[in-house]
Amino acid sequence: MIQRLGKMDYGILIATLVMLGFGIVFVYSSSFAVAEHHFGGADFFLTRQLVRALLGLISFVVFMNVDYHQIGKLSPIALMIATAMLVYVLALPESGAVNGAKRWIDLGFVRFQVSELARIAIILALARQCDEVGEEIRDGKVLLRLLAKPAVVCALIVVEPDFSTAVLVGLLGLSILFMAGAKITHLALPVLCFIPLAAISVATTPYRLRRLMGFLNFGGHKSDVNYQVNQALIGLGNGGVFGVGLGEGAQKYFYLPEPHTDFVFAILGEETGFAGLAIVLAVFAFMVYRGAHIAVSAPDKMGRLMAFGFTFALALYVLLHTSVNTGLVPTTGVPLPFLSYGGMSLIFTMTSMGILLNISSQSTRQQPTPRTTVRRRTGHKRTARR
Repeated sequence: MIQRLGKMDYGILIATLVMLGFGIVFVYSSSFAVAEHHFGGADFFLTRQLVRALLGLISFVVFMNVDYHQIGKLSPIALMIATAMLVYVLALPESGAVNGAKRWIDLGFVRFQVSELARIAIILALARQCDEVGEEIRDGKVLLRLLAKPAVVCALIVVEPDFSTAVLVGLLGLSILFMAGAKITHLALPVLCFIPLAAISVATTPYRLRRLMGFLNFGGHKSDVNYQVNQALIGLGNGGVFGVGLGEGAQKYFYLPEPHTDFVFAILGEETGFAGLAIVLAVFAFMVYRGAHIAVSAPDKMGRLMAFGFTFALALYVLLHTSVNTGLVPTTGVPLPFLSYGGMSLIFTMTSMGILLNISSQSTRQQPTPRTTVRRRTGHKRTARR
């Protein structure tokens, strides 16, 4: 155990704890105005995030110490549970929907977002099964069997509806299969099938079509469909280089809807400025870099694919959240890891970081050993007298 702890990636460990602590502070900074106005207390979201952070920290420690091979063995059960829960939320009465979406199971102390469990279950299950099939993954029939699992999960998530999360889960699944050795030509087929299905989904869903049209004509929809993005850009512009100060941002005072969840990046930019954004993004980049290093150093294929999946998921969520906040992609609701308010997002992010550290503790790369200094005898050249 001591040897495993010695190999653990302390860079990821420190970065995770730093982001967890800063996330708690920033959730309060971005949410106290909404909390005081709608819930009668400035610390409404803070107290709930503290509970979730504690649960996430417990999960982090547990999964950091449980051998990921044992987690891999349980991954099929986790995927079955996640799939059953996705079916269950769709069967809930309309009274169980939030803003028309059936994505959550209310546990009283926390709302359980099932797609978060499905995301982590897909990564674990695919990593284990790709390890089992080995080179057979290059066979079309074997690959089709593996593709069926993320396809079913994505279809259920789309029906909730949660199109953006379904796309992210689909990308994760395809990327893991690619890293496992699947042929690009085989993987191209589901992608080609997805494009017309996505087009039909957007064309037949009014709010998705409005968002797409607003994205294509941003200037003509600043007061309606692009209102949130426009306010986010104003907040980022107000921040300047060093920001207006933590807690001093104006956009969270009901100018920008969802300032503590889907648009927390804009509030971060307003209050900490370009300098603050650069530091936070640098920490995320460092975590992605170290995650990639863990994947390369993992002792087996399952560990490599798990580490890659969790690292790629972190990078995807950061990329999509920041792209939405800066108007680079159509508006959609994706949390920023660690910094957005949300129980399941934080808990499962901490869980994935715990598994990543567990993999790093079993790294095949040895710690660098001191180099042996070889002393050489040097002779002095004699100067010839003329």
